[in-house]
Amino acid sequence: FRPSKPNETLHTIKATNVSRREISDLVDEIKIEYEFPWIEHYLRLYKGKSYVEMEYKIGPIPINDTVGKEVVTQYKCNIDNNGAFFTDSNGREFQKRVRSSRPTWKLNETEPIAGNFYPVNAAIYIEDSRKSFGIVTDRSQGASSLSDGSISMMVQRRVLADDSRGVGEPLNETDGCVSPYPPYGDATRHGEGVIVRGKHRLVTGLGSSGASITRKEMDEAFSEPLLFFYSADQGEEVLFRQTSFSLLQSVLPKNVMLLTFQLLRHEDANSFLIRLGHQYARDEHFELSKPVTVDLQKLFKSRIVDLVEKTLSGNRNREDWLSDRLKWTRYSQLKRIDQYNEQRDHTIILNPMEIRTFHIKLEATGAPASSSISEL
Repeated sequence: FRPSKPNETLHTIKATNVSRREISDLVDEIKIEYEFPWIEHYLRLYKGKSYVEMEYKIGPIPINDTVGKEVVTQYKCNIDNNGAFFTDSNGREFQKRVRSSRPTWKLNETEPIAGNFYPVNAAIYIEDSRKSFGIVTDRSQGASSLSDGSISMMVQRRVLADDSRGVGEPLNETDGCVSPYPPYGDATRHGEGVIVRGKHRLVTGLGSSGASITRKEMDEAFSEPLLFFYSADQGEEVLFRQTSFSLLQSVLPKNVMLLTFQLLRHEDANSFLIRLGHQYARDEHFELSKPVTVDLQKLFKSRIVDLVEKTLSGNRNREDWLSDRLKWTRYSQLKRIDQYNEQRDHTIILNPMEIRTFHIKLEATGAPASSSISEL
């Protein structure tokens, strides 16, 4: 996103019609139409949810005026964030950003718009001592706080000139084909511009709570429930014998997410690869940022007979990796709350932002542990 002028201001598109409809007892929707028919917004309120969902539909962006366009959705509130905003780093820890500033060198700013957008994989938030406001995305986007009390999200663009940043062609995506590139053609794109749909979840909270209010929604937005349907003639046996199924004997702690639950079929029907992740970083929440204890036995109904911690990728025993790695002089200064080989009674401790991987073997019974899964 590089405007034609380095300090160009946003061109606001006016809303022309706002309509409300009640989709069901659980969902209310507000549709916002604009002076440009290729832009639509849908605001939805879900009963029992702590966020407002904003779905956007952008495109096809017209270029018959020979002017490229970059579309930003900007949210405004009365938060005095003093130029600071926070973006996630690959869906994990949040990084503090300060508008028109860099933490390790003196910035000679020549592009105040393009130079202040940062990648957002999952969430961005702003906060002050009284209020917090965050946005959870359903895809990676560029975002910034170009002025206090605002968050701008990159949602769509169609440009007609190369931005001199390595691509070597305009970012003009269409739903048709493209002619051959030089020297065999002129790389002309055919068809209409693409239509982009996406969702933002808007969350609010008390002062200095931006990280905690977005954490609650990030994983839900990324890992939405998958719906499965099956049709059968009358009298035909239905493949889905059970309408619900869970291997968990109890609910996991609120700050723990089950990242991987994989049956290792190449070994046997009772071996699994498990990854658990702590969802909060230090000082993000007075309670949920603390180390948490998890009993791995509660993930299974069969008894665990063997438990080995692996490296994050799962291809080595962690104990072997620790013994082989280089011992740096300052490594001894990094203290952990627990040691990796202390898994007493299958109970482990997860520290803030930590992900741990385990190879687990269950006790063989009359019916393999995988049979319940394959018979769903």
